[in-house]
Amino acid sequence: MTAKRKIYTIIFSLAAAAVVLSVLFVFKGGVANKTHTVSAGAFELAIEVKGEIQGKNAIVISLPDELKHSDLRIYQVKLKDIVEEGTMVRAGDYVATLDAAEITQQMQNNNEDLQKHLAELNDAKIDSSIQLTQLREELGEFVYDLDYKRLEMEQSKYESPAYQRKKQVEYERTIRDMEKKKRDYELKKLDLKMKIRRTEDRFNYYSRRDSLMKRAIASSRVTAPKEGMIMYAKQWNGRKIRTGDNISIWMPAIATLPDMSQPVSEAYIQEIDITKVTPGDSVEVTIDALPGESFKGAVSQIANVGQELQGFDMKVFRIAVDIDVRGKDIKPAMTSNNKIVLSKLSNVVTIPRNCLFTKNGASYVYLEEDGKVWMKEVTPGLENDEKVVIEDGLAPGDKILTYAPEQESDVPLWAES
Repeated sequence: MTAKRKIYTIIFSLAAAAVVLSVLFVFKGGVANKTHTVSAGAFELAIEVKGEIQGKNAIVISLPDELKHSDLRIYQVKLKDIVEEGTMVRAGDYVATLDAAEITQQMQNNNEDLQKHLAELNDAKIDSSIQLTQLREELGEFVYDLDYKRLEMEQSKYESPAYQRKKQVEYERTIRDMEKKKRDYELKKLDLKMKIRRTEDRFNYYSRRDSLMKRAIASSRVTAPKEGMIMYAKQWNGRKIRTGDNISIWMPAIATLPDMSQPVSEAYIQEIDITKVTPGDSVEVTIDALPGESFKGAVSQIANVGQELQGFDMKVFRIAVDIDVRGKDIKPAMTSNNKIVLSKLSNVVTIPRNCLFTKNGASYVYLEEDGKVWMKEVTPGLENDEKVVIEDGLAPGDKILTYAPEQESDVPLWAES
C-alpha cells in the first residue's frame, strides 16, 4: 500500500506541476508563442487551376457539309451512334452515325412535289407547242392571203384608178396585219418560253433538293478524315457529347483527332482572375497520371469571350498552356494541374495573411517589442493565399502578433523613436 501511495503521490505532483507550468506559460510566455518573426525571402503569386491534356492542333470531325446546305433546312441532327472515345482509327474508318429519319421524311415530301412539278412542266411544254402551232398556221394563211391580194393589185392596172387604189390599200392592209401577226407570234413565243422556264426552275429546285438529300443520307455515316485517336467534342456547357445528343449547324463538332506531338493543357480561368493572366506567363504543370513528374509550360492562348460552364458560379475563359513533355508518352484527356506563376519576387518582407489587420481603410500589425504591444501601420503589396508582401513598415527580425489582443482599443499606436 505504501508503494502505491508513493506512485499516486508522484503522479499527482506531476499533474499539479503541469498545471502550474501551463498557467505560467499563458501569463508569461503566451505572447512569445503567439508571435511571428518577420523574415525576408522569396515570394510567389500564382493561380492554380485544373486542366485537361489535348493536342494543340487537331482535326475536327464535324457535321458533314452535305447536311449544312441551306436548301435542306436542317438545323440539327441527332447523334445515333459513335465509336468509343479513345478508339484509334485510320482514314475512312467508321466514326459515327447521324439519325437520317428527318431527311428521309423530307425526301418523301420532296419527291411528291418533284412529280407534281414534272407533270406541270410537261403540260406547259405541250400547251406551248399547241399554241405556237396554231399561230404558225395562221401566219401561213396570211402568206397565202397576201399572195392573193398582190395578184389582184397587179391585175387592177387595167381598171379605173379608183379601183386600182382600192386593191393597193387592201394589199397594204394585209401586209400590216401580217406584220402584227408575226409580232404577236414572237411575243406569245416569248411568254410561253418564260412560263416554261419558271415551271422548269421549280422542277429543277425540287430535283436539286432530291440530289442533296440523297447525298445527305449517304453522309449520315461519318468517317475519319485521317489516322488518329477519337476524342469526343464538347457541348456549350462543357459536357462531352454522347449518343442521343443533337449536333447543330451552330456547334457542328462531333469529335477530334488531336495531334499529340504538340500537347497543351486546356483549362478555364474565372473572370475575376483572367485579367491577371497574360500570354507567355510561366506555368508549372503536373499530370495526375505521372506522379512525381513536373513539366514546364507557358500560356499560349487566352479566349476573348467568356462562357458559362457547369461547376462554376461565374463565367470562365478558356486558356491553353503549351507543355514541354520531354518525350513523355502522354495521352489526350489526362488531368493536369496548372500553376500559373503571375509574379516572382526575391528578398522581400512577407508575413502571414492572418497577421495583417485593417481599420478605417488602413492596414496595420500588432508589433511586440520589449514585452509591449504596439499597433503599427504598414503598407501591404502583393498577396497570395498564405502570405502578404509588406512594402513598408516592417523589417526582418520584427515580432508581430498572430492575433488581435482582447483589449484592442487600448493598444497604443507605434511612435517612431
